[in-house]
Amino acid sequence: MILLLTSCSTSKKTASIVSNTYSDSLTSTLNDFAKKSLIPGFSVAIVNDKEILYSKGFGYSNLKDRVAFTPLTINWVASISKTFVALSIMKLVEENKLNLDDPINTILPYKITNPHYPNIPITVRHLLTHTSTIIDDAFVPYYIGEADICLVNDSKEYDSLPKYMQPNLQYYRMGKKISLDENIRKYTQPKAKWYTDSTFLKKEPGTFFQYSNLGASIAARIVEIKSNMSFIDFTKKYIFEPLKMKNTAWNFEDLNQNLISKIYAQNDEQKPTGVVEHPQYYMTNYPVSGLKTNALDLSSYLIELIKGFEGKGKLLNSNSYQTLFKPQLNCEGLNKSDTSIFNDKYNIATLWSVSVTGVRLHFGGNNGVYAFIYFNPKTKKGALAYSNLRDNSFGEILKIVTKFESKMEND
Repeated sequence: MILLLTSCSTSKKTASIVSNTYSDSLTSTLNDFAKKSLIPGFSVAIVNDKEILYSKGFGYSNLKDRVAFTPLTINWVASISKTFVALSIMKLVEENKLNLDDPINTILPYKITNPHYPNIPITVRHLLTHTSTIIDDAFVPYYIGEADICLVNDSKEYDSLPKYMQPNLQYYRMGKKISLDENIRKYTQPKAKWYTDSTFLKKEPGTFFQYSNLGASIAARIVEIKSNMSFIDFTKKYIFEPLKMKNTAWNFEDLNQNLISKIYAQNDEQKPTGVVEHPQYYMTNYPVSGLKTNALDLSSYLIELIKGFEGKGKLLNSNSYQTLFKPQLNCEGLNKSDTSIFNDKYNIATLWSVSVTGVRLHFGGNNGVYAFIYFNPKTKKGALAYSNLRDNSFGEILKIVTKFESKMEND
């Protein structure tokens, strides 16, 4: 008995030492990357189903004032936001307020139909699997002098931004803050200003996969209608507060201003040698890409998801989590030939991608941010990262983190 106890104690201590060795090596590797990359700052976290195994920030959240980027730094996470839409929908399904196969026109106060297939209903499930055939044609408002994005605070200083950024700046200045419902109506109602037939594929709903921000926006609006709450209030009550995600919000004004990172863009579109500060902006379709959070809060969320997959989560019951992460599709538009671990078009669950190896993942990218989040149900581990610059070198962070995540021990 004494030998067994000693053996267990030694084994756990050894695992801890190995884990620390990998942590130190990971930090060193990411520090080397940070020195070479244009990315001003980023955070990384690795978790298992019980705790955070690794969490660290690199570089700066504010280059001018040399403010360090830490796991507490709040930044956009772009399309990772959509996973919160999916969980919210499943919460309503669990409460019998919604069915995934409900036609959306039995829920919305207005009709949305694909003009090429007007008699085929679009369902909630179609929205969550990117098979609604509703796609994104965001240039329409630009052509008529409007925008679905606006500046948080305008400044004449932005006039000195690099020439290639000026069209975007002009676009943002056209925009104004409107409701999620108004955003959706403008894109989907035939007599509305932003409507065009090109917003809909010439494919029957449910038969073709194509990623859709607008489809996810409609799903978030359905959350509002069925819950009789704003999407902001719903996610706060049913996700952020239960997980104690105190530094997570959709609006800048609901966050600790001292923790929010600046965002950046390359100083030249073709051959960048540095970065410039990018103006903060507000997206009127905020549920699909507008979440702001930090590495510690997002880690709490990821740990809950890993537990949920095992039937031990607290936000949803076991059946709801199974549906959330179950591969849903067998249709055109998927990429079945790519067997890499992070092929996010191999199959789709509910706004979550499922790779050939079973990894659940979601990427995010927008002006001023690149992000990823994933977990492996087999190892009960996962990782996340986000940066304050949209730069292709961010892909190297995913490679580095994945390599070390696979070696870190589950205590």
